[in-house]
Amino acid sequence: MILYHGSSVGNRKKLDPFVSEHKKPYVYLTSNPVVALLYTVKAVPKPFSFYPYGFDGDSAVVYSEYYDHCFSDIYRGKKGFLYVCRSVRKAENPTNINSVYACEFPVWPDACIEIADVYLKLMEFKEKGLFKIKPFHAVSKQEMRYVYEDMRNTMKRYHLKAVPENPMSIFIKTHFPAVWRETLPSTAD
Repeated sequence: MILYHGSSVGNRKKLDPFVSEHKKPYVYLTSNPVVALLYTVKAVPKPFSFYPYGFDGDSAVVYSEYYDHCFSDIYRGKKGFLYVCRSVRKAENPTNINSVYACEFPVWPDACIEIADVYLKLMEFKEKGLFKIKPFHAVSKQEMRYVYEDMRNTMKRYHLKAVPENPMSIFIKTHFPAVWRETLPSTAD
């Protein structure tokens, strides 16, 4: 099975496991190149993440815009790297995310493809019906309530009101100003 890894860093000879939100070091891979491409661009640095995608009934990747023009804002003009991995040992799916695999061991990629503009490449997948964008006006109020609550929890967990210069603080203030204003500082702030 061919697996892909998306990164903002190119020409790596070896992909090493790293600790992410799953609290265990993994190399993250996917059988879906669209999913890998989404991870080539980081809207916010670790330990934060912002990848608002899911899948529809046809297995197309659906990117939900949680603010107007979110997709083009994050991806347009950004370069990324798509690693192609043909021989991955012991890749498992501990996250239960569709088409996503994790490996506890280093992975040696077979190829690294530079994507000059990730936005344009994803638009090619959109033309083939493999990628869809759900515009902000089509995202349900219930989904947005969940997103806002998740952001509030992140703000409290990382005490972001006390560090307004943090990249995640700036991201929330810029794109979700009401959430920023309405979230009370955590007690440790």
